[in-house]
Amino acid sequence: MTHQIIIQPKGLKFEAQENENVLDAAQRAGIKIRKSCTNGNCEICKATLLAGVVETPEGKKNADHPDVNPLLCCVSKPRSDLILELDKVLGPGEIALQHVAFQVQSVTALKGHVYQVELLAPAGKPVSYHAGQYLELLIDGEEYPFTIASAPNDRRVELHLGVSPDNQSSNLILKYLQSNPTVRARLPKGDVWLKTEADQFNLHDPLVFIVAGTGFSQAKAMIEEQLKHQHSAIHLYWINRDASGFYSDLAQQWANDGLINYQAMTPESPECEFFTDKTVEELIHNKLGNLSNIKAIACGGPGFVYSVLSGLESKGFHQSQMLSDVFAYAPRPE
Repeated sequence: MTHQIIIQPKGLKFEAQENENVLDAAQRAGIKIRKSCTNGNCEICKATLLAGVVETPEGKKNADHPDVNPLLCCVSKPRSDLILELDKVLGPGEIALQHVAFQVQSVTALKGHVYQVELLAPAGKPVSYHAGQYLELLIDGEEYPFTIASAPNDRRVELHLGVSPDNQSSNLILKYLQSNPTVRARLPKGDVWLKTEADQFNLHDPLVFIVAGTGFSQAKAMIEEQLKHQHSAIHLYWINRDASGFYSDLAQQWANDGLINYQAMTPESPECEFFTDKTVEELIHNKLGNLSNIKAIACGGPGFVYSVLSGLESKGFHQSQMLSDVFAYAPRPE
């Protein structure tokens, strides 16, 4: 017999065998609970039992028992389905937050008021994150989120900073990075990364990136990672107001090498060589036909992302097939 365990507030779910303690069952499911002694002495793995019945060294206890909490996961065995409350727990594939003092290696001007920023972690302290996640630069008491534009690679991290003349914060960040040898950051953040098993995603299914402006940075990191695994069906649609927005030639290089399918688009500038009178959803549908097996990553403002999503849904796509940071902070308009 197995029992389902739910860990709040994250809503993580896993199953425990009849004689398996909570800690071992979680580890088997890829869920990381803090631990040390594993014999009930250190109490590092303590949780709060909200519902259910457990077997402890002192006997069976339910959630209403006066002495059940704190519940020690390493010596508690489920005797029913459980709901636990537990802080500092990581789901499958999640990476613990790191605070890093990066060296500012270079700040290079690209096209279209975009700057490439290269950061380097201290020697012997590689940074961990998933391609598609972001970091927060910690500058003068403020937090500035930036998607990491490079696939995980030991100590090096790349950012793409768009600097608008009338955007005070972007100019402040640029000036700081140009005049300081180090910058503190917190990472990784964000849920946009390819969880292969959970998403039932494989290297032969079409992977479609639909990005606007510096949203290319997220696509760049994820494509670099997928090319390491020899993904065979990558499609990139990069949308800008005019040709100056295509600040990197890398996408075209990948396409020229036959590594990805690439479409540059400037729907608002018909005089531009990249102009097309079709929407990105129409182009994707014409290229791929059946959209039921694709995975899409969209990066841009909420209006852009939800507009693309609606267009794809009209052609048989479902929101569960799309990943976007927008979903975490901007509810879909009704």
